[in-house]
Amino acid sequence: MRGSTLESALGALRREVSVEIADTPAMFQEIRQLRYQVCGTAPALRDGPTGCETDEYDHAARHVAIRLPEHGMMIGAVRLVLPQTSATVNDFPIQQVCDSRLLSRLPLATTGEISRFAIRKVRPRQVPNSSAAVIALLRLALIQGAVRLSANAGVTHWLTLLDPTLMRLLQATGLHFQPLGPPVECHGLLQPAVAELLPTLVRLRIEHPLMWNFMTQAGAWYSTSAARTGA
Repeated sequence: MRGSTLESALGALRREVSVEIADTPAMFQEIRQLRYQVCGTAPALRDGPTGCETDEYDHAARHVAIRLPEHGMMIGAVRLVLPQTSATVNDFPIQQVCDSRLLSRLPLATTGEISRFAIRKVRPRQVPNSSAAVIALLRLALIQGAVRLSANAGVTHWLTLLDPTLMRLLQATGLHFQPLGPPVECHGLLQPAVAELLPTLVRLRIEHPLMWNFMTQAGAWYSTSAARTGA
C-alpha cells in the first residue's frame, strides 16, 4: 500500500477492530473455541469432546484477541508463552521440536514464544461495515496485541514457529525474524525463528514508520530513546 492508503487503512483498523487482553475465564474460553474452529487443518491440536483447543502451555501464557465490536465477533487470537521459572528445557513449545542448543545464547528468562496465531476467515460481505483493507490487515492488530503483552511482561526476545506464508507477510510488514535452525515438522513444515524486540522495532520504525506507530501505540510500548536514536 502507498503511504496515504496505508495510513487510511490503519486508521480504519483502529476504529473497526478492538484489541483485547484476555483477563477473564469466559474470554479465555472464547479464545479456545476460536482456536478449535480455526485449526481445522491440524486435527492433532483439537480437543473434540469440548469443542475447544488447548495444551499444557496455556496456563503459562498471556492471551490477546481481536474483535469486531459492532458485531461482537471475535476474529483472531494469539498467545505469548512465558518462562515458568528461570526458563527450563520444557518452558516453550518450540523446545519440543528444536535442538535446545539453538536457544543457548538467548536470555530465556526474558524470552517469550508467540504461538497459536489464529485468524478467522472473514469476508467483507460477512461484516458489511468493515472494509476489505481492514480485513487484510487483521494480523497487524494481533501483532500489536503481542507487542503490548510483551511490554507488560518485560520480554526482550520473541521465539516462534512460522509457516512460510506468514513469515513472508511479516517481512513485508517490516517485522524481520531470523531463522533458528532448519525448518521442522510441526503440523506442517514450519520455520523456527527469533527476533530481538527492541532492534526489530527500531528497524520497523525506520522502514515502516506507520506500522511502527500502530504496533507500538506511537512508542507507548518499546518506544524508548533507543528507537529515537535509530530513527
